[in-house]
Amino acid sequence: MNKVITFSLFFFLLSSLSFSSELQKFKVKSLNQPVSTGSDRWNTDYLISSSEPLGKHSGVYRISDSTIYVSVPDTNIVTGAAIVIFTSTDNGENWIILSTLTPASVIPKTKMIRSSLDSVYCFFLSGVTIYCWNVINNRVTQVRGVGFRDFDVGASSTGSMYIFMDSLGTNNLVRYGSSDGGVIWGQRGLITTAGAHPRIYFSGSGDTLVLNYYGPVLADTMTSVIRNARYRETAPGTLATAGSFTNIVASNEKKEQFSSVAYGRFVYFFYTSESAGNTDIKCKVSTNYTVSFFDSLSIAPVSGRNEFWFDAKHHANGIGGVDMLFISYIPPESSGDGLKRIWYISGNNVAPNSYSFLNPVMISSSEALTSSNGYIPALIPYYNGSGDLGAAWVANIAKSIGLYFDRLKNYSVLNLTVSFEACVPPADSITVLLRSISSPYGIVDSSRAVTNSSGNASVNFTNPLDGINYYLVVKHRNSIETWSKDGGEAFSSGSLTYDFTTAASQAYGDNMILANGEYSFFTGDPTQDGIVDGNDGAMIDNDASNFNTGYLVTDLNCDSIVDGTDAAYADNNAANFVSKISP
Repeated sequence: MNKVITFSLFFFLLSSLSFSSELQKFKVKSLNQPVSTGSDRWNTDYLISSSEPLGKHSGVYRISDSTIYVSVPDTNIVTGAAIVIFTSTDNGENWIILSTLTPASVIPKTKMIRSSLDSVYCFFLSGVTIYCWNVINNRVTQVRGVGFRDFDVGASSTGSMYIFMDSLGTNNLVRYGSSDGGVIWGQRGLITTAGAHPRIYFSGSGDTLVLNYYGPVLADTMTSVIRNARYRETAPGTLATAGSFTNIVASNEKKEQFSSVAYGRFVYFFYTSESAGNTDIKCKVSTNYTVSFFDSLSIAPVSGRNEFWFDAKHHANGIGGVDMLFISYIPPESSGDGLKRIWYISGNNVAPNSYSFLNPVMISSSEALTSSNGYIPALIPYYNGSGDLGAAWVANIAKSIGLYFDRLKNYSVLNLTVSFEACVPPADSITVLLRSISSPYGIVDSSRAVTNSSGNASVNFTNPLDGINYYLVVKHRNSIETWSKDGGEAFSSGSLTYDFTTAASQAYGDNMILANGEYSFFTGDPTQDGIVDGNDGAMIDNDASNFNTGYLVTDLNCDSIVDGTDAAYADNNAANFVSKISP
């Protein structure tokens, strides 16, 4: 018999909500056949729920159990339920129902957050009341009083949570903090008496919060000025303003959506700008913690195309940056097919005072849906060191309307071909470093791989950025460390192919030898000090005199025996003063 845990709440003494978590979990099947996406860096579109949400869904990735959590406000998934929490432990291929909120009612907005203490919370707005639901232990608390129309919430590096709320009818914006997981919310902080729709973002370090809101509020709220402010956490549950409140967008065009993303010194402020029937996503960037911003630039601007409904989060790849999902639409009168589609774009902090955006990619060729329900696509970063992230959006795929999930394969693949002077066939373990092309040529990433009998290997990396040149540095147990040619090589859409064997010029300084019909890495450096000399010869002679066998660094020709043949290779290259050549 299933055990059901139930919680009850009351809204204005008119209706109640209860939360149930069934130990017997339901299975939600994916499509019978996976659906191809529009980009090879994104994988397969998997079905979360075969129903159209009634409000804003949200999601997070929990590192400790490698689980994706998605909150879906929808009364059509489970009879009597208003919100359903789905989870996946296989990167979105299969989903199960973890828990539900009952009775059935329309929830216009949910927001899930994961604290630094690894708890997962679902905040939601029901009527004019905001609630905090700890999804891990099923504790539910009401956030202060009633009478709110909107909110935003985030978690700091101390595990504290901060909620900013929009008071219905008064235009008061207020904030509260909690250091105990939402059980107790601290003293009320008044932000302004003339604001609406607060949006907050905690920096990657988790100690700085950026706030944006409309204010003062005009009759058409979306034409109001957008304000900007910054807070610092001074103690768990306590924020203090840092700097002054400023107008970040003062123009009177319609600005339906806006939010900031912060990482390090960089703050990216995004907003939609509607003019003459066309909608674009614009961005202002600060490289000094919001003290000043560069002028607006358009994200993925194409004449006749509308970009809107975005979600953006920071990433820690390289020196950090921003990832964004958005919906794009080309109407039939502009030679479009009349279908909306979901796109992805990434921006990178290139240097302390500069940044760049890569070309956007369409992650699915299927139709993305929009409606007054406000189910804006949700970006779900993993923040697990791999740089992976997920996307949850509503789509019509193969005539099946529902909430879908796709995962960005956020590792880059180097398709490498090498050859070794003495080791034939060249099937062995190698280490590949990616180094900056600028002095002091710092290591950006490293990875190990095994070449096949043709010298080919697929080498995976997590840190490289598309469009940035790197030196490829290959290290082998007894070969001279070899660098790729001058100028470096760049990944494109997460892929790079490089063949050292086609010409000596493929190596920096032409530092290879033609052996067995291919340009190959010089052998004879078992000490791995970058030069073939007497130290290497002595090491080989010692193992040969002891009749050592097996997988040894002194076995230059890879026949599992250390003997005079190996010594001859080393002696010859030492006599020719073979050594590493690098910038």
